Amino acid sequence: MTTPVAAPQPVLAAPTLDDVQLDFEKVPRRGRAFFTYPLEVFHRYSVGAFALLFLVVGSSAITVGGAYQSARITLATNSSNTLRIPAQPLRGPNTIVALASTGETVQRIINQPLSLTVGGQPVAINADTIKSWLQVVANHKQGVAYIHVNETAIGKSLDEAATPFTKAASDQVTVTYSDGSSSVIATGKNGSKVGDTTAARQQIAQSLLGAKGLQANLPVESLAFAAVTPAAFDKLIEVNVVSKQMWLYDKGALTHQYPISAGAAATPTPIGQFKIYSKLAVQDMKGFNADGSKYLQPHVRWINYFLPGGYAVHGNYWRPQSWFGAINSSHGCVSLPDSQAKEVYDWAPLGTTVITHA
Repeated sequence: MTTPVAAPQPVLAAPTLDDVQLDFEKVPRRGRAFFTYPLEVFHRYSVGAFALLFLVVGSSAITVGGAYQSARITLATNSSNTLRIPAQPLRGPNTIVALASTGETVQRIINQPLSLTVGGQPVAINADTIKSWLQVVANHKQGVAYIHVNETAIGKSLDEAATPFTKAASDQVTVTYSDGSSSVIATGKNGSKVGDTTAARQQIAQSLLGAKGLQANLPVESLAFAAVTPAAFDKLIEVNVVSKQMWLYDKGALTHQYPISAGAAATPTPIGQFKIYSKLAVQDMKGFNADGSKYLQPHVRWINYFLPGGYAVHGNYWRPQSWFGAINSSHGCVSLPDSQAKEVYDWAPLGTTVITHA
C-alpha cells in the first residue's frame, strides 16, 4: 500500500525483568551487619569509640565493595527476545512492502515511463537515475521494507537536466567614435534560465511510488540582454575584421589603435564576443591549411587565446609591415607585428573581453 507520509512504526513489547537476570547468590554476606543499625551505634558509643568503629566500618565497607565488584553478575538474555531498535520509515513519501517482494517493487518503480520536458523539449530520465531517488529501509523482524523517495536526490537530477538550458545573456555593445558616429560592435542576445523546480520535484516525489508513469515539466525563463558601451568593461579589445583595425579600451577610454591582419577568406576569424582564457609568451603553432595540407609556424610570440580551436591575438614576424591593415592572411587568428603584440599581451590580463565584428 502507498502512503504519502511516514508509515506507522512497529511497536515492540516492553522488556520485562525475566529478560534480565542478575545473579547475586555468590556475593558474600560478610560485613553486611555493620550497616543494620547505624543510629543505634551512634547513640550508644562515645565519640572516641565511634571514631574507632568508623575505621572498622570503613575497612569492612571496602571489603564489601570489593566483594560485590568481584562477584559474577550475569545478564542473561534469551536470543529470541533480544532487544532491537526497529528500522524506521524515513520522513516523506514511503511505501511499505513485504521484504520478499522488495526487489520486484523497486524494479516496477524504476521501469515506469517518466516524461520530463524542459521548456517544452524532452529530456531523457533513465532507470538508474530513478533508482538513485529511492532509499530502502528493511525491518527484518517485521518482515517488511519501507521504500522511501528522496526529494533532495530528485532536485539534484532536475538541476542537472536544467544545465544545458541555462545561458547568460550577451550584452549589446555600442561604440561612439571620435567623429560622432556610433556602431553596434556586438549584437545583444537574450539568455535563459530554468525556473523554480520545487513543483516538479514534489510532483515526482508524490507520484513515483505508484509506478503508473508520470510527466513533469520545467519552465524556462528568458533573460534580457543589456545595452552597454565600452565603459561597462574594465578592459576591452575591439577588432574590425573588415577595416583590419584593433582598438583597446580601458574603462571606456580608448588607449591604443593598431592595424592588424585577420583571417583569410577561406579561414575567417570567428565573429562574436569572447574572453581571453590563456596566455603564452611563445609557442610553435601548427595546423591545417584550407586545402588540407599541414603548416608549422615556429616561435610565435605574445599569444592571447580567446576561443577554443586555436583562435588568438598574437605576434606575426613572417609578414611584411605593409600587410597589416591591408590584407587578411591568417588561419583565423588576429595578428599584428611582434612589438605591438607584446604591448597588447602586457596590457590585457586573463578574462579581458575580445569583440570581433565586421
